[in-house]
Amino acid sequence: MKLNKISKVFLLIIIPVLFAACEKDPDHPPKRQITEDALMTVQQVRDLYTGDPVEITGEAMFFATVIMDENLGNIHRSLIVQDETAGIFLRLTTPSRFNEGDSVRIALDGATLDTFNNMLQLNDVDPSTSIITQAPGKDLSPQLVTIPEITTDKQSQLVKLENVQFSFEDTGKTYADAASQQAMSRTLMDCDGNSIIVRTSGFADFADEVIPEGNGTVVAVVTQYQNTMQLFIRNTGEVHLEDDRCPPPGGDHDLLTIADIRQKYADGHTSLPPNTRLEGVVISNREYENHPGQNAYIMDEHGDGIALRFQNWHNLNYGNEVRVITSNIPINEFNGLLQIEQLPTGNAYAIGDGEIPEPVITTIQNLRDNFSDFESALITIENASVPSSNAFEGNVEISDGTGSVNIYTHGWAAFADTPVEGGIYNVTAIASFYFSPQLLIRSLDDMEYVGEDDDDNGDVDPVTYIDEDFQGYSNFDEIDQHGWNTIAEVGGRKWICRMFDGNHYAQATAFNSPDPNNIMWMITPPVDLDAIESPVLEFQSAHEYLEHDAVDLYISTDFDGGDPTGATWTALDARLADPDDAFHTWIDSGIIDLSNHSGIIYIAWRYEGSHPDGTNGSFRVDNVKLYDAAKGW
Repeated sequence: MKLNKISKVFLLIIIPVLFAACEKDPDHPPKRQITEDALMTVQQVRDLYTGDPVEITGEAMFFATVIMDENLGNIHRSLIVQDETAGIFLRLTTPSRFNEGDSVRIALDGATLDTFNNMLQLNDVDPSTSIITQAPGKDLSPQLVTIPEITTDKQSQLVKLENVQFSFEDTGKTYADAASQQAMSRTLMDCDGNSIIVRTSGFADFADEVIPEGNGTVVAVVTQYQNTMQLFIRNTGEVHLEDDRCPPPGGDHDLLTIADIRQKYADGHTSLPPNTRLEGVVISNREYENHPGQNAYIMDEHGDGIALRFQNWHNLNYGNEVRVITSNIPINEFNGLLQIEQLPTGNAYAIGDGEIPEPVITTIQNLRDNFSDFESALITIENASVPSSNAFEGNVEISDGTGSVNIYTHGWAAFADTPVEGGIYNVTAIASFYFSPQLLIRSLDDMEYVGEDDDDNGDVDPVTYIDEDFQGYSNFDEIDQHGWNTIAEVGGRKWICRMFDGNHYAQATAFNSPDPNNIMWMITPPVDLDAIESPVLEFQSAHEYLEHDAVDLYISTDFDGGDPTGATWTALDARLADPDDAFHTWIDSGIIDLSNHSGIIYIAWRYEGSHPDGTNGSFRVDNVKLYDAAKGW
């Protein structure tokens, strides 16, 4: 036998005789004569793999029994075989007609030993020349194991599990999606809360059969995908789940409320007490994927919400009533959002169908001022102005006359690419937090269209908070949403949104302008300073090719939304990016105290430049925040 590693190391290994074939009459003539030195066990074949692909040439071969075939479609162009030492997955060059229970002799010449997502397999096995049936009907008895015993060393082996059941959220579903021929993962659990994935191909003959609800025994073949152990069912006749389901564990644990958990964190605890549980209803909807697969949000019977962060992707569905074993589980804030962290998926049990709580109607300003009252719970913002946008992905800033807040949508969400139709909406969402409050809609059903938005920038209600990162704008959009205003005083240029590496920001430039001179203003919505105890302003700025002091920062109490030159503007002291700063480097403005001003005010950035004179560099503004320092950011 010759082993040819991909790294071009050549080895010649002579394997001693371990056992000989007892069958004398193969179904068809063997490809080569059997020599005692060529015989191996499956475990010896597996041991040849040490981390690099191994190409095998020569007379090496082994005997094994087919424990899973292609006939019911749950695997394709593959066989799984096992002897008394181990099992292995065969990836075939063509489909085959070998059957479960066939005793076979497999020649290794020309095969490659390698892993696919941590599953060890023999690739490029030609079933017509390398596999010979010795005898049919040699079925192996499955090993009786528990779920915790299913580890990598059980790959490609036939096992039997007792006293198991499918998770509540999977019962009543089908093994896979036969209509679209999509594979699906279902969760099998024992009565101690241990779980394992049952993976079924959409091409399997039983893909459209319904998952049974009861408890009992399952016979399956062990596989692995990356770091996740899985089971492949051979046929549903080996799934016997007729007994009563075991009750979810933890019923005798002390019941915590979400308010209890928040208070423990406020008191300095970083983990939850032993022998505790939490119960609530799942309000996030993993079907539309607007959160990482490891996250979920639940609310308890008192109307409080909290974020859960699992170690792996979970199977909790929208509306499930769940029990979460919280004994000794860490709690911590992630960028300001409190969450129960590092939860094993086996610590969460769907125990029935719950009732989704009614969202609390509030205003954006009340949300910001009292975020702890709404954190991770369902809320509704009524009559919110929503701007048009090319897509929901990223931030879409909405306002309701009291303030503004971002609706955040992950790029992988099912509706991320859907264009946003501007207008007035009642927005229902989960109140989340990422350095500042944000809203997570669960699906587009959370956006109730009320009517057209006929507000203009000259008649905008004053706000008491600004949090603008310009992510709601598309590239080259003018900065004119939610009461912001951009005005060309000289020339035709205005402040626009530009983007780099996913970050959106406001930019003014005279570069390549057709006008000899450009003066352009970017002005915030009106802000009611009398409603803010300790108003402060901060932002970031950057530049590119700036060779002059291009921008001034002003405040006004008499701007009317029209011509800015008709208003009185007072300069504000702030750190602005200047020619001495490196290109593209964001500079913090510092905290700008506005407590000496009162009434309804506007903040403005005024850019002046000339392309013919070479004073045409770009100036950028991002992350504008105006807030009450007495309440903290």
